Amino acid sequence: MATAIARALAALVALTAVGCSTGPTAATPDDSELFQAVSSSFSGFCSWKSAPATTTGDDAGDGLHGLGPLTVYWNQSPPHGATSFPNGTIIVKANETADPTQRTIFAMVKRGGDFNSSGAVGWDWYSLQQTTAACDVINILWNATVPPGGESYAGTPIGDCNGCHTKTTNDAVWDSALQLSNF
Repeated sequence: MATAIARALAALVALTAVGCSTGPTAATPDDSELFQAVSSSFSGFCSWKSAPATTTGDDAGDGLHGLGPLTVYWNQSPPHGATSFPNGTIIVKANETADPTQRTIFAMVKRGGDFNSSGAVGWDWYSLQQTTAACDVINILWNATVPPGGESYAGTPIGDCNGCHTKTTNDAVWDSALQLSNF
């Protein structure tokens, strides 16, 4: 009987340890994994950490990400002292319109590895559409290291996302709220 109780206790301890594991998840992969965002990855972005979008340096602050006030949202902050954003980081920039389903929404996703090795290394680009006011259903209009033919930033033909984002030393992220030195 004592042996059976000891085995049951050992199994309970093992199950508890597995349940409390802090290993990588789909939302926060480790640096060796290549993260892939899907529509549900952006669901609820309106409730993420956010700040009014402001820019520094030579960022294209001329309405290329949409007209009107902009908000930047991010799903996770980098650790203090980080020199790059962790894989699985999703940054969304959206204009604020009376009808949220008419927003201009762009996102960048840190996929990691050598993804986009000839541009903003590790980053992928998205154009999104919010389909509900609750921000729970997001459609991906396109994602690519170079926007598909005919697509542009908010209707402005300026080239591709890498063209501007590779000009910053802040891991391809321009926004003032997301300067790595802030974390």
